[in-house]
Amino acid sequence: MRKYNYKELKELINTDYLTFNHIIESKHIFNQEFIKFRKFFKGLTKKITYVKDTEYNRELEKYVPIKRQVNSYFSSGTTEYYFTLTTENVVDLNIADIQKDFPNLKKDYDLLLSLKSNVRSGRRPKDLEKDYEAERLRKAQEEDKATCGICHQYWELVDMNGDKNIIADHGFTISKYGNGRNGVCFGARFHSWEKSPESKIQYVKIVLKPQLKRIIEAKPTQKTVDHLNAWINLWKPKNDYYLSRSYDEKRRMDKPEEPEFILPGQQIGYTLGKVRNINLSLITEIWFEYKSKFENEIEIFETAIKNWTLKPTPREQLTK
Repeated sequence: MRKYNYKELKELINTDYLTFNHIIESKHIFNQEFIKFRKFFKGLTKKITYVKDTEYNRELEKYVPIKRQVNSYFSSGTTEYYFTLTTENVVDLNIADIQKDFPNLKKDYDLLLSLKSNVRSGRRPKDLEKDYEAERLRKAQEEDKATCGICHQYWELVDMNGDKNIIADHGFTISKYGNGRNGVCFGARFHSWEKSPESKIQYVKIVLKPQLKRIIEAKPTQKTVDHLNAWINLWKPKNDYYLSRSYDEKRRMDKPEEPEFILPGQQIGYTLGKVRNINLSLITEIWFEYKSKFENEIEIFETAIKNWTLKPTPREQLTK
């Protein structure tokens, strides 16, 4: 699961608040909106609790009573994000910061609950929807943000390495010990998409085309099929033994890793444990669909590069 930092969590909450405030201002609330925001506020206002549980102690070779921590959760009312509020998911999390930055959470939760009798069925009609794109543009204008050429979100413009007005680092997580960043978006440190297509040009050159070359070179053969079938034959008896064990025994065992057909660039491959007939036709079809995905993505990027035109940033649009 992806990890977040507190700044990203705060932006998600702010985004949800834009939607919630629009619901209140429109004086209309619909069933799905009520359900989502009830989860949203409940998760952010719920305190950490503890429940009695048992845990297997390897030294004592028996289950011992423990108190298991039950953390609150973040459930977005707008973007469908869901994760437990722990430092495993939000690396620099401090629950007190949430209460400090959003002091009206409990008050707004009570306001939402007070609207329960007014909840309407069905979906919000178009004439009552919020213009989210206009809202994003207005916010980008106020904060002098511009568009990343890869993720197409608005991000801060900064001066870096002697270059001015480039897209700031974003999309990253902080490393476990706080001494580095992991997974920075490729579009960071380039000029914004409004000013240059270079981020897309380099992404096609450095990422997409080399990846496609590796995928083409990984075209399966009968040798690939034989290897996968051998892996499955080794896995099946181990898995059958695991499934035949009791619940308590399973808790002390590692579940056998299910065989996968993994292609270059994939973290999760095509699982094969329940597939009855592993043959070259099936594996080639999986490979072809994956290859086609990258070919289509390259075509989309190259079309965007071909049609690129110089545009004003959101802040510059205010002066036009």
